[in-house]
Amino acid sequence: MKILVTHELFPPDIVGGGEKLTLKIVKGLIERGCEVEILTSGNPKITQYEGIKTTRIPINRYLMNLTSSIIKKHAKNFDLIQTSSGNMAYPSWKASKSLKKPCVCYIHHILGPYWKDVRGRLLGQFFYLGEKNVLSKDFDKIIFQNYTSKKLGLDYGIKEKRISILQPGIDYKKFQLKGIEREPFVLFVGNFSMNESQCRQKGLKHFFEVAKKLPDVNFVIVGGGNYLDKVKKKKLDNISFTGSLNEKSLIKLYNKALIFCSSSVTEGFGLSIQEAMTSGCAMVSTVDIGQKGILVPPKNSDELRKGIEYFINNQDEAKKIGKENRKLAEKFSWKKYFDGFIDIYEKLI
Repeated sequence: MKILVTHELFPPDIVGGGEKLTLKIVKGLIERGCEVEILTSGNPKITQYEGIKTTRIPINRYLMNLTSSIIKKHAKNFDLIQTSSGNMAYPSWKASKSLKKPCVCYIHHILGPYWKDVRGRLLGQFFYLGEKNVLSKDFDKIIFQNYTSKKLGLDYGIKEKRISILQPGIDYKKFQLKGIEREPFVLFVGNFSMNESQCRQKGLKHFFEVAKKLPDVNFVIVGGGNYLDKVKKKKLDNISFTGSLNEKSLIKLYNKALIFCSSSVTEGFGLSIQEAMTSGCAMVSTVDIGQKGILVPPKNSDELRKGIEYFINNQDEAKKIGKENRKLAEKFSWKKYFDGFIDIYEKLI
């Protein structure tokens, strides 16, 4: 199979996990015998990355919505176009319709009605309508990474028959540490560059509200960034900030935490949820990736508080659920993930 992957950025240009995961997907497809090329933005002199052929259009990533004619030209000799949620989804769909070739859209991020929480009321409404307009197009398949995102997609009017869920794998054994006792604290994990909009998306406001209501419970926040540095100045006595951590230190912290809390308004997948689940934490989360624990509505600090309070008062139950999560996490297989792509492609082609 010949697959053209369109993504608005591709390594060495990286702004987040989407680019890293796209690289992982492409490598997995190539290992399974697919011929894959990348169409992206950037310096046209960079024609390959780690042996992967790339064509880079020298325009800003936010102007990639204007590239349908370029995508059409490049896609002529391919069997299928795979694109991602973002600025190349619409032109890729448009090109696929013109060429009568299948087009698959992979959802890295979907915010739905929560755009206004991240971007403000006016700009958020603009992004909401734009996202809804693009994702409700008749892509041949739309791939979601968790059940919360899928629900937002269904609310947009995406037909169930066009939806698949594929969840990335994880190095399971790496998160299985021995000889570490669980401690009754609540862990939150962000990224190393938390700006204001990311803090809104991660629901940190609601996380802090919970910490204020539970002054006798310890909360730990992992992450960095200018906005998070500002937030530290207003910290409560029961909140500790670790800054960004290396992988080894973070895994150790996951294995110590009794409770992991995700307060995000939404997540494309929820990598930190997956990592905490694999490490054996009890979960209080607004995002459903298939974990055991307490699932609460977004933007509801009172329900978050109740969930955390329940596990603090029932620590044996929390440890039991953590062990169940560790067992469930074995389902996150890279083989299953890549086999899912191949199965979708073969059926469409």
